[in-house]
Amino acid sequence: GINAEYGPNCIFGIADNHVYTSKTTAKQVRRNTLSQVAVLLALGLDPERVVLYKHSAVLQHTALAWLLSTAATSGLMTRLRSLPQYKEKCKVHDNLGLLTYPVLMSADILLYKGTHVPVGEDQNIHIEFCNSIAQYFNTMYKQKVFEPVSQLLTTTPRVKSLADPTLKMSKSYGKPSGVIGMLDTDDQIRKKVKRAVTDSHGAITVDPEERPGVYNLLRLLSAVSDEDFGEVCLRYEGGNVVVLKSELSDCFIEKIGPIRDRAGEMLNDVGYINKVLDAGAEKASGIAKRNLDEIYRTIGLK
Repeated sequence: GINAEYGPNCIFGIADNHVYTSKTTAKQVRRNTLSQVAVLLALGLDPERVVLYKHSAVLQHTALAWLLSTAATSGLMTRLRSLPQYKEKCKVHDNLGLLTYPVLMSADILLYKGTHVPVGEDQNIHIEFCNSIAQYFNTMYKQKVFEPVSQLLTTTPRVKSLADPTLKMSKSYGKPSGVIGMLDTDDQIRKKVKRAVTDSHGAITVDPEERPGVYNLLRLLSAVSDEDFGEVCLRYEGGNVVVLKSELSDCFIEKIGPIRDRAGEMLNDVGYINKVLDAGAEKASGIAKRNLDEIYRTIGLK
């Protein structure tokens, strides 16, 4: 179970500081924070075993981000700004936070002396950035303040959008119709999968270059059903895309439905969610203060 995999040394942070790099409202931020926590609890995370909190409740995140920014060279930042996902975001949003959010992301990790971070394959560049900035910081102060961070990938390291299989499934950019949400209704899931971009080539063939939409559906089905990808391909080679979409919808609903329903029950008790966040913030603040004080002593602020 999830609690056997994630124990007391695991920290789950709701990255609410980062949402302001795109246009949002106070109401949306509060609603999305509560929803994210409800989903994590519905998935089975035990707040008594792990640390579950929101970043904004621990001020040391932004304090460390400022210190790390002094170790972020222009070369590092230029490399990040060349990434396709960065350029996509800049088409819609234009603010200083988009230039510096990778530094804050690094602070989110290094503040807790994180060693392993479960992220998608597309975030590899950010983990490399985090390690580079940590190394620069260590070199500046001639001490090993930070240890290297490793990326944890699942068997499905990159989930692609239903609306555009060349992009990742993301709420930050792209069409909302390309994203399956953990709180989506059964009807919403069926509509999104039914409208998923494929092609007009007819019978199914497995070709990620020529038929990325169909390939994406096969990948998603393997991930959601826990069936080996090769077996999924064998079953559907020469098959019908409509049938594939129907099975994928059923699998999404079977997997997400119970989680959505439990999360909905959680959202009926906002008081409990806030208690979980408050308790988590207290735990996280204790760790963060201790670690930041150590950093302050190293660099002369204490």
